[in-house]
Amino acid sequence: MVTAAFYFATLEDQATLLDYLGEPDKVTLHPWPVVRTPLDVLNRDAALAGPQIFVVNRDLGPPVSIRLGDGAMDGPTRAGLFNRLNWDRLRPSLDKALVDSNASPVLFWEPAEISKEVLGVSMLGSQADSMAAISVDYERWVNRTIGWIRRKGTKVWGLERGAVRPDLDIQLGFLNSVYALPGALRTLEQGAVGR
Repeated sequence: MVTAAFYFATLEDQATLLDYLGEPDKVTLHPWPVVRTPLDVLNRDAALAGPQIFVVNRDLGPPVSIRLGDGAMDGPTRAGLFNRLNWDRLRPSLDKALVDSNASPVLFWEPAEISKEVLGVSMLGSQADSMAAISVDYERWVNRTIGWIRRKGTKVWGLERGAVRPDLDIQLGFLNSVYALPGALRTLEQGAVGR
C-alpha cells in the first residue's frame, strides 16, 4: 500500500465510512484485482466479506484494466514486475483483466474480519506510485478519505506502541499508525483484542 489509513472498525463504523464515501449512489464496490467488463458490483455485505475490494468514484471514472502485452505489464518498473507476478499467480481468463493501480482512480480497501472479541485492522488507500499522475481530483479524494478516517478515529497504535493506549489489548506486528473509529474504540475499551 503506497498511501493508506489503517484502522479498527465495527460493522457500524464501516457502514458510516461507506455512507461518507457515498455508496451506492456516488461510489461502487468491486472485487480486486481481477476485473471484467462490465464490472462486477458488490453490495456492502459482500464487500465486507471480501478480502480485497476496490472503490470506484463515478465522478473520477472507471478503473483502467491491463492484460498481457500492455505497456503497464511489460515495463521494467516495480509496478510492471508486480503486474506480471499477479497475472501469473491469478491467471485471469480471456474475458478478465487486472486493475492498473498506477492509472486507475480507485481506492484499494481491505476490510478486516470483525467480531465482538477480536477486531482486525482494515486498510483503505491508494496503490498508485503517484496519485497526482492519475489526476489531482483523485489525489484529493484519497487524501480526504484518509483524513476522514483519522479525524473520526482515535490513534490507538503506532511507533509509540503501547504508550499510545496502554489500556487496550492491541497485538500488532507492525508500527504503522492505527486509528479506531468510534464503535471500534468502544469495543476495544470493553476488552476486545485488536489484531
